[in-house]
Amino acid sequence: MKKIKIALLGCGAVSELYLPIFKHIPEMELAAIADINKEPAAEAAKRYFIPKIYMSAKEIAQDDEIDAVIVATPPQFHYENIKTLAETGKHILCEKPMAHTVEDCQRIIDVCNENGVKLQLAHMKRFMRGNQKVKAIIDSGALGKVFMVECQWDVAVPQIVGTYREKVTTGGGVLQDHGPHAFDLVRWWTGNDIKEISATVKIVHPDRVNEDTAVVTAEHENGMTGFYHMTRIFFGREYDHDYYKIYGSKGTLEVINEHHFPTMSLESPKIVFYGPGDYVKNMDVLHGWSLDDQVMQNSAFYSELKAFSECIINNTEPRVTGEDGKHAMECVAASYESAFTGKKIKLPFTKTQNFGNLFTELKIRDSKNLGNDYVIGSKQGEEIQVSDPVLAYRPPRTHEKWDENKNGMHDTASCDGIQRKLKFKK
Repeated sequence: MKKIKIALLGCGAVSELYLPIFKHIPEMELAAIADINKEPAAEAAKRYFIPKIYMSAKEIAQDDEIDAVIVATPPQFHYENIKTLAETGKHILCEKPMAHTVEDCQRIIDVCNENGVKLQLAHMKRFMRGNQKVKAIIDSGALGKVFMVECQWDVAVPQIVGTYREKVTTGGGVLQDHGPHAFDLVRWWTGNDIKEISATVKIVHPDRVNEDTAVVTAEHENGMTGFYHMTRIFFGREYDHDYYKIYGSKGTLEVINEHHFPTMSLESPKIVFYGPGDYVKNMDVLHGWSLDDQVMQNSAFYSELKAFSECIINNTEPRVTGEDGKHAMECVAASYESAFTGKKIKLPFTKTQNFGNLFTELKIRDSKNLGNDYVIGSKQGEEIQVSDPVLAYRPPRTHEKWDENKNGMHDTASCDGIQRKLKFKK
Protein backbone atom coordinates (compact mmCIF):
# COMPACT_ATOMS: atom_id res chain seq x y z
CA MET A 1 0.00 0.00 0.00
CA LYS A 2 1.27 3.44 -0.94
CA LYS A 3 1.93 5.62 2.08
CA ILE A 4 0.17 8.94 2.52
CA LYS A 5 2.86 11.60 2.38
CA ILE A 6 1.94 14.31 4.85
CA ALA A 7 3.37 17.71 5.76
CA LEU A 8 3.04 19.73 8.94
CA LEU A 9 2.49 23.47 8.48
CA GLY A 10 3.36 25.34 11.66
CA CYS A 11 5.99 24.52 14.31
CA GLY A 12 4.25 25.91 17.38
CA ALA A 13 3.62 23.98 20.61
CA VAL A 14 1.03 21.66 19.06
CA SER A 15 3.62 20.34 16.60
CA GLU A 16 5.35 18.54 19.48
CA LEU A 17 2.14 16.58 20.06
CA TYR A 18 2.02 15.37 16.44
CA LEU A 19 5.65 14.80 15.51
CA PRO A 20 6.51 11.85 17.85
CA ILE A 21 3.40 9.93 16.76
CA PHE A 22 4.19 9.28 13.10
CA LYS A 23 6.54 6.39 13.83
CA HIS A 24 3.49 4.47 15.10
CA ILE A 25 1.43 5.05 11.91
CA PRO A 26 2.58 2.87 9.00
CA GLU A 27 -0.01 4.36 6.63
CA MET A 28 1.66 7.78 6.77
CA GLU A 29 5.06 9.22 6.03
CA LEU A 30 6.02 12.61 7.48
CA ALA A 31 7.55 14.03 4.33
CA ALA A 32 7.88 17.78 5.05
CA ILE A 33 7.64 20.43 7.72
CA ALA A 34 7.13 24.16 7.29
CA ASP A 35 7.18 27.32 9.37
CA ILE A 36 7.58 31.00 8.63
CA ASN A 37 10.65 30.83 10.88
CA LYS A 38 13.09 28.35 9.41
CA GLU A 39 14.99 27.63 12.64
CA PRO A 40 12.24 25.69 14.51
CA ALA A 41 11.39 23.81 11.32
CA ALA A 42 15.04 22.84 10.86
CA GLU A 43 15.32 21.71 14.49
CA ALA A 44 12.18 19.57 14.19
CA ALA A 45 13.36 18.11 10.87
CA LYS A 46 16.67 17.08 12.41
CA ARG A 47 15.05 15.55 15.49
CA TYR A 48 12.36 13.60 13.62
CA PHE A 49 14.27 12.81 10.39
CA ILE A 50 11.97 14.88 8.15
CA PRO A 51 13.50 15.16 4.67
CA LYS A 52 12.03 18.47 3.47
CA ILE A 53 11.85 21.92 5.08
CA TYR A 54 9.62 24.69 3.73
CA MET A 55 8.62 28.17 4.88
CA SER A 56 5.07 28.54 3.55
CA ALA A 57 1.88 26.80 2.46
CA LYS A 58 2.69 27.84 -1.10
CA GLU A 59 5.93 25.85 -1.08
CA ILE A 60 4.12 22.76 0.24
CA ALA A 61 1.42 23.20 -2.40
CA GLN A 62 4.05 23.13 -5.13
CA ASP A 63 5.37 19.76 -3.92
CA ASP A 64 3.50 17.17 -5.99
CA GLU A 65 4.61 14.35 -3.67
CA ILE A 66 2.65 15.72 -0.69
CA ASP A 67 -0.83 14.18 -0.31
CA ALA A 68 -2.07 15.83 2.89
CA VAL A 69 -1.23 18.65 5.30
CA ILE A 70 -1.78 19.34 8.99
CA VAL A 71 -2.56 23.06 9.21
CA ALA A 72 -1.33 24.24 12.62
CA THR A 73 -0.81 27.96 12.00
CA PRO A 74 -2.59 30.77 13.92
CA PRO A 75 -6.33 30.69 13.08
CA GLN A 76 -6.43 33.98 11.19
CA PHE A 77 -4.22 32.39 8.51
CA HIS A 78 -6.15 29.12 8.17
CA TYR A 79 -8.36 30.06 5.24
CA GLU A 80 -5.59 31.44 3.00
CA ASN A 81 -3.31 28.50 3.82
CA ILE A 82 -6.04 25.90 3.25
CA LYS A 83 -7.16 27.57 0.02
CA THR A 84 -3.60 27.41 -1.32
CA LEU A 85 -3.25 23.74 -0.35
CA ALA A 86 -6.72 22.52 -1.33
CA GLU A 87 -6.43 24.02 -4.80
CA THR A 88 -3.48 21.69 -5.43
CA GLY A 89 -5.37 18.63 -4.14
CA LYS A 90 -3.93 18.35 -0.63
CA HIS A 91 -6.20 16.78 2.00
CA ILE A 92 -6.50 18.91 5.15
CA LEU A 93 -6.33 18.18 8.87
CA CYS A 94 -7.13 21.59 10.37
CA GLU A 95 -6.20 22.46 13.94
CA LYS A 96 -8.79 24.18 16.07
CA PRO A 97 -10.05 26.83 16.18
CA MET A 98 -11.10 26.28 12.57
CA ALA A 99 -10.67 29.98 11.75
CA HIS A 100 -10.98 33.36 13.45
CA THR A 101 -14.40 34.10 11.89
CA VAL A 102 -17.44 32.01 10.98
CA GLU A 103 -17.24 33.44 7.47
CA ASP A 104 -13.76 31.94 7.03
CA CYS A 105 -15.02 28.59 8.36
CA GLN A 106 -17.58 28.44 5.56
CA ARG A 107 -14.99 29.51 2.99
CA ILE A 108 -12.73 26.66 4.14
CA ILE A 109 -15.59 24.16 3.75
CA ASP A 110 -16.40 25.51 0.30
CA VAL A 111 -12.85 25.46 -1.06
CA CYS A 112 -12.28 21.88 0.15
CA ASN A 113 -15.57 20.72 -1.40
CA GLU A 114 -14.81 22.50 -4.67
CA ASN A 115 -11.47 20.73 -4.94
CA GLY A 116 -12.64 17.30 -3.75
CA VAL A 117 -10.25 17.06 -0.79
CA LYS A 118 -10.91 15.68 2.68
CA LEU A 119 -11.29 18.20 5.50
CA GLN A 120 -11.00 16.83 9.04
CA LEU A 121 -11.08 19.08 12.11
CA ALA A 122 -8.57 18.39 14.88
CA HIS A 123 -11.08 18.20 17.72
CA MET A 124 -8.82 15.72 19.44
CA LYS A 125 -10.95 15.33 22.58
CA ARG A 126 -13.31 13.08 20.60
CA PHE A 127 -10.35 10.72 20.09
CA MET A 128 -9.59 10.24 23.80
CA ARG A 129 -10.67 6.80 24.99
CA GLY A 130 -11.98 8.19 28.26
CA ASN A 131 -14.20 10.66 26.44
CA GLN A 132 -15.38 7.86 24.15
CA LYS A 133 -16.28 5.82 27.24
CA VAL A 134 -18.38 8.77 28.43
CA LYS A 135 -20.27 8.83 25.12
CA ALA A 136 -20.83 5.07 25.34
CA ILE A 137 -22.30 5.51 28.84
CA ILE A 138 -24.61 8.33 27.74
CA ASP A 139 -25.74 6.47 24.61
CA SER A 140 -26.41 3.33 26.68
CA GLY A 141 -29.26 5.19 28.37
CA ALA A 142 -27.78 4.70 31.84
CA LEU A 143 -28.17 8.41 32.62
CA GLY A 144 -31.69 8.63 31.24
CA LYS A 145 -32.53 11.97 29.63
CA VAL A 146 -29.57 14.35 29.89
CA PHE A 147 -30.94 17.75 30.90
CA MET A 148 -27.77 19.65 31.89
CA VAL A 149 -24.01 19.49 31.37
CA GLU A 150 -21.47 21.52 33.34
CA CYS A 151 -17.98 22.21 32.00
CA GLN A 152 -15.23 23.80 34.06
CA TRP A 153 -11.93 24.15 32.22
CA ASP A 154 -9.45 26.25 34.15
CA VAL A 155 -5.82 26.32 33.11
CA ALA A 156 -3.19 28.87 34.08
CA VAL A 157 -0.78 29.49 31.21
CA PRO A 158 1.13 32.67 32.07
CA GLN A 159 3.82 31.68 29.58
CA ILE A 160 1.54 32.49 26.63
CA VAL A 161 0.92 36.12 27.63
CA GLY A 162 1.96 38.14 24.58
CA THR A 163 2.13 35.16 22.21
CA TYR A 164 -0.03 34.85 19.08
CA ARG A 165 -2.77 33.11 21.09
CA GLU A 166 -3.33 36.33 23.00
CA LYS A 167 -3.34 38.93 20.26
CA VAL A 168 -6.47 40.70 19.04
CA THR A 169 -5.74 39.54 15.47
CA THR A 170 -6.42 35.88 16.38
CA GLY A 171 -10.05 36.74 17.14
CA GLY A 172 -10.24 35.91 20.84
CA GLY A 173 -8.68 34.67 24.05
CA VAL A 174 -9.48 31.74 26.32
CA LEU A 175 -12.96 31.29 24.87
CA GLN A 176 -11.69 31.00 21.31
CA ASP A 177 -8.82 28.74 22.43
CA HIS A 178 -10.70 26.34 24.73
CA GLY A 179 -14.32 26.94 23.78
CA PRO A 180 -14.30 24.92 20.51
CA HIS A 181 -13.13 21.82 22.41
CA ALA A 182 -15.75 22.18 25.15
CA PHE A 183 -18.67 23.06 22.88
CA ASP A 184 -17.80 20.26 20.45
CA LEU A 185 -17.27 17.63 23.15
CA VAL A 186 -20.60 18.27 24.90
CA ARG A 187 -22.43 18.44 21.57
CA TRP A 188 -20.83 15.15 20.47
CA TRP A 189 -21.44 13.37 23.79
CA THR A 190 -25.13 14.24 23.89
CA GLY A 191 -26.05 14.67 20.22
CA ASN A 192 -27.61 18.04 21.06
CA ASP A 193 -26.65 21.06 18.94
CA ILE A 194 -26.50 24.48 20.60
CA LYS A 195 -29.47 26.73 19.79
CA GLU A 196 -28.95 29.86 21.93
CA ILE A 197 -26.12 31.40 23.93
CA SER A 198 -25.70 33.90 26.75
CA ALA A 199 -22.19 34.83 27.84
CA THR A 200 -19.95 37.04 29.97
CA VAL A 201 -16.25 37.61 29.31
CA LYS A 202 -13.61 39.54 31.30
CA ILE A 203 -9.98 40.60 31.08
CA VAL A 204 -8.38 40.04 34.50
CA HIS A 205 -4.64 39.95 33.74
CA PRO A 206 -3.46 43.54 33.15
CA ASP A 207 -1.12 42.54 30.30
CA ARG A 208 -3.77 40.76 28.25
CA VAL A 209 -5.62 42.34 25.34
CA ASN A 210 -8.38 39.75 25.03
CA GLU A 211 -10.45 37.80 27.54
CA ASP A 212 -8.90 35.38 30.02
CA THR A 213 -12.19 34.53 31.76
CA ALA A 214 -15.50 33.45 30.24
CA VAL A 215 -18.81 32.03 31.42
CA VAL A 216 -21.29 30.76 28.83
CA THR A 217 -24.80 29.39 29.29
CA ALA A 218 -26.09 27.51 26.26
CA GLU A 219 -29.51 26.16 25.43
CA HIS A 220 -29.10 22.93 23.49
CA GLU A 221 -31.60 20.88 21.55
CA ASN A 222 -33.93 18.54 23.46
CA GLY A 223 -34.25 20.99 26.35
CA MET A 224 -30.66 20.51 27.57
CA THR A 225 -28.72 23.33 29.21
CA GLY A 226 -24.94 23.65 29.05
CA PHE A 227 -22.82 25.68 31.46
CA TYR A 228 -19.26 26.46 30.37
CA HIS A 229 -16.70 28.11 32.67
CA MET A 230 -13.14 28.88 31.48
CA THR A 231 -10.35 30.98 32.91
CA ARG A 232 -6.59 31.41 32.64
CA ILE A 233 -6.41 32.87 36.16
CA PHE A 234 -6.20 29.74 38.25
CA PHE A 235 -4.21 28.35 41.19
CA GLY A 236 -3.98 24.81 42.52
CA ARG A 237 -4.10 21.31 41.05
CA GLU A 238 -0.91 22.02 39.12
CA TYR A 239 -2.66 24.97 37.49
CA ASP A 240 -5.10 22.84 35.52
CA HIS A 241 -8.65 21.65 36.12
CA ASP A 242 -10.67 20.07 33.31
CA TYR A 243 -13.99 18.87 34.70
CA TYR A 244 -17.40 17.87 33.35
CA LYS A 245 -20.59 16.91 35.16
CA ILE A 246 -23.44 15.39 33.17
CA TYR A 247 -26.87 15.40 34.78
CA GLY A 248 -29.47 12.84 33.68
CA SER A 249 -32.90 11.82 34.90
CA LYS A 250 -31.55 8.43 36.04
CA GLY A 251 -28.00 9.25 37.06
CA THR A 252 -25.14 11.74 37.16
CA LEU A 253 -21.69 11.31 35.61
CA GLU A 254 -18.46 13.08 36.64
CA VAL A 255 -15.50 13.30 34.25
CA ILE A 256 -12.45 14.60 36.08
CA ASN A 257 -9.05 15.61 34.66
CA GLU A 258 -7.35 17.31 37.59
CA HIS A 259 -4.19 15.27 38.11
CA HIS A 260 -2.70 15.72 34.63
CA PHE A 261 -2.90 17.92 31.54
CA PRO A 262 -5.20 15.87 29.29
CA THR A 263 -3.99 17.34 25.99
CA MET A 264 -0.53 15.83 26.50
CA SER A 265 -1.14 12.93 28.89
CA LEU A 266 -1.87 9.34 27.93
CA GLU A 267 -3.86 8.99 31.15
CA SER A 268 -7.64 8.92 30.92
CA PRO A 269 -9.93 10.96 33.15
CA LYS A 270 -11.55 9.64 36.29
CA ILE A 271 -15.14 8.69 35.39
CA VAL A 272 -17.65 8.22 38.21
CA PHE A 273 -21.34 7.28 37.86
CA TYR A 274 -23.81 8.19 40.61
CA GLY A 275 -27.20 6.46 40.58
CA PRO A 276 -30.26 6.30 42.84
CA GLY A 277 -29.67 5.62 46.52
CA ASP A 278 -26.00 5.15 47.32
CA TYR A 279 -25.07 3.62 43.96
CA VAL A 280 -21.59 4.76 42.93
CA LYS A 281 -19.46 3.13 40.25
CA ASN A 282 -15.95 3.96 39.07
CA MET A 283 -15.98 3.58 35.26
CA ASP A 284 -12.38 4.52 34.41
CA VAL A 285 -10.82 3.16 31.23
CA LEU A 286 -8.45 0.19 31.48
CA HIS A 287 -4.80 0.89 30.63
CA GLY A 288 -2.22 -1.67 29.54
CA TRP A 289 1.40 -2.28 30.53
CA SER A 290 3.25 -1.68 27.29
CA LEU A 291 4.33 1.87 26.40
CA ASP A 292 3.53 1.17 22.74
CA ASP A 293 0.05 0.05 23.77
CA GLN A 294 -0.32 3.23 25.79
CA VAL A 295 0.59 5.46 22.86
CA MET A 296 -1.47 3.58 20.29
CA GLN A 297 -4.58 3.33 22.43
CA ASN A 298 -4.49 6.48 24.56
CA SER A 299 -2.81 9.19 22.48
CA ALA A 300 -5.57 11.34 21.04
CA PHE A 301 -3.17 12.54 18.35
CA TYR A 302 -2.39 8.98 17.28
CA SER A 303 -6.09 8.20 16.95
CA GLU A 304 -6.79 11.49 15.20
CA LEU A 305 -4.10 10.81 12.60
CA LYS A 306 -5.26 7.21 12.15
CA ALA A 307 -8.79 8.45 11.50
CA PHE A 308 -7.48 11.00 9.02
CA SER A 309 -5.52 8.35 7.13
CA GLU A 310 -8.53 6.02 7.15
CA CYS A 311 -10.86 8.58 5.56
CA ILE A 312 -8.30 9.29 2.81
CA ILE A 313 -7.54 5.63 2.05
CA ASN A 314 -11.19 4.49 2.15
CA ASN A 315 -12.63 7.70 0.67
CA THR A 316 -15.07 8.10 3.58
CA GLU A 317 -16.40 11.10 5.45
CA PRO A 318 -14.03 12.34 8.18
CA ARG A 319 -14.95 11.59 11.80
CA VAL A 320 -14.98 15.33 12.55
CA THR A 321 -16.16 17.45 9.63
CA GLY A 322 -15.85 21.07 8.59
CA GLU A 323 -19.47 21.58 9.65
CA ASP A 324 -18.52 20.39 13.14
CA GLY A 325 -15.71 22.93 13.30
CA LYS A 326 -17.97 25.68 11.99
CA HIS A 327 -20.66 24.95 14.60
CA ALA A 328 -18.07 25.24 17.38
CA MET A 329 -16.88 28.58 16.01
CA GLU A 330 -20.45 29.85 15.70
CA CYS A 331 -20.76 29.15 19.43
CA VAL A 332 -17.59 31.14 20.12
CA ALA A 333 -18.67 34.09 17.94
CA ALA A 334 -22.17 34.09 19.42
CA SER A 335 -20.65 34.09 22.91
CA TYR A 336 -18.63 37.21 22.14
CA GLU A 337 -21.67 38.89 20.59
CA SER A 338 -23.73 38.09 23.69
CA ALA A 339 -21.02 39.31 26.05
CA PHE A 340 -20.61 42.64 24.24
CA THR A 341 -24.32 43.31 23.59
CA GLY A 342 -25.82 41.87 26.78
CA LYS A 343 -28.32 39.83 24.71
CA LYS A 344 -29.04 36.16 24.14
CA ILE A 345 -27.85 35.13 20.68
CA LYS A 346 -29.50 32.46 18.56
CA LEU A 347 -27.64 30.03 16.32
CA PRO A 348 -26.75 29.66 13.50
CA PHE A 349 -24.70 32.84 13.88
CA THR A 350 -22.83 34.24 10.88
CA LYS A 351 -22.21 37.89 11.75
CA THR A 352 -18.67 39.16 11.12
CA GLN A 353 -17.43 41.11 14.13
CA ASN A 354 -14.82 43.83 14.61
CA PHE A 355 -12.81 42.14 17.34
CA GLY A 356 -10.34 45.00 17.67
CA ASN A 357 -13.04 47.44 18.78
CA LEU A 358 -14.80 44.88 20.97
CA PHE A 359 -11.72 43.91 22.96
CA THR A 360 -10.61 47.54 23.30
CA GLU A 361 -13.98 48.32 24.90
CA LEU A 362 -13.65 45.27 27.14
CA LYS A 363 -10.18 46.29 28.29
CA ILE A 364 -11.45 49.77 29.24
CA ARG A 365 -14.45 48.36 31.08
CA ASP A 366 -12.59 45.72 33.08
CA SER A 367 -9.75 48.04 34.05
CA LYS A 368 -12.36 49.96 36.10
CA ASN A 369 -14.00 47.03 37.79
CA LEU A 370 -12.26 44.41 38.87
CA GLY A 371 -33.05 27.90 49.20
CA ASN A 372 -35.27 24.96 48.30
CA ASP A 373 -34.61 21.37 49.32
CA TYR A 374 -35.42 18.38 47.16
CA VAL A 375 -35.39 14.63 47.72
CA ILE A 376 -34.13 12.00 45.29
CA GLY A 377 -35.65 8.53 45.49
CA SER A 378 -33.46 5.99 47.28
CA LYS A 379 -34.26 3.00 45.06
CA GLN A 380 -31.08 1.23 44.02
CA GLY A 381 -30.19 1.62 40.34
CA GLU A 382 -29.46 -1.21 37.93
CA GLU A 383 -25.89 -2.38 37.39
CA ILE A 384 -24.21 -0.64 34.42
CA GLN A 385 -21.92 -2.50 32.04
CA VAL A 386 -20.19 -0.48 29.32
CA SER A 387 -17.07 -1.81 27.63
CA ASP A 388 -13.88 0.20 27.21
CA PRO A 389 -13.23 1.53 23.69
CA VAL A 390 -10.21 -0.09 22.07
CA LEU A 391 -9.71 1.45 18.64
CA ALA A 392 -10.09 5.09 19.57
CA TYR A 393 -9.73 6.35 16.00
CA ARG A 394 -13.25 5.14 15.19
CA PRO A 395 -15.48 7.39 17.30
CA PRO A 396 -19.06 7.88 16.13
CA ARG A 397 -19.56 10.87 13.90
CA THR A 398 -21.70 13.79 15.08
CA HIS A 399 -25.26 12.73 15.96
CA GLU A 400 -24.36 9.03 15.65
CA LYS A 401 -24.95 6.82 18.68
CA TRP A 402 -22.28 4.60 20.18
CA ASP A 403 -22.17 1.17 18.55
CA GLU A 404 -20.19 -1.61 20.22
CA ASN A 405 -19.26 -3.26 16.92
CA LYS A 406 -18.30 -0.11 15.03
CA ASN A 407 -16.84 2.03 17.81
CA GLY A 408 -16.08 -0.10 20.85
CA MET A 409 -14.77 -3.65 21.09
CA HIS A 410 -13.33 -5.25 17.95
CA ASP A 411 -12.28 -8.77 17.01
CA THR A 412 -8.73 -7.61 16.38
CA ALA A 413 -6.58 -4.76 17.60
CA SER A 414 -3.10 -3.68 16.65
CA CYS A 415 -1.74 -4.01 20.18
CA ASP A 416 -1.04 -7.52 21.50
CA GLY A 417 -0.97 -6.28 25.09
CA ILE A 418 -4.55 -5.13 24.89
CA GLN A 419 -5.66 -8.32 23.18
CA ARG A 420 -4.30 -10.28 26.12
CA LYS A 421 -6.10 -8.16 28.67
CA LEU A 422 -9.57 -7.72 27.17
CA LYS A 423 -12.13 -10.20 26.01
CA PHE A 424 -13.36 -9.20 22.57
CA LYS A 425 -17.04 -9.51 21.74
CA LYS A 426 -18.04 -11.22 18.52
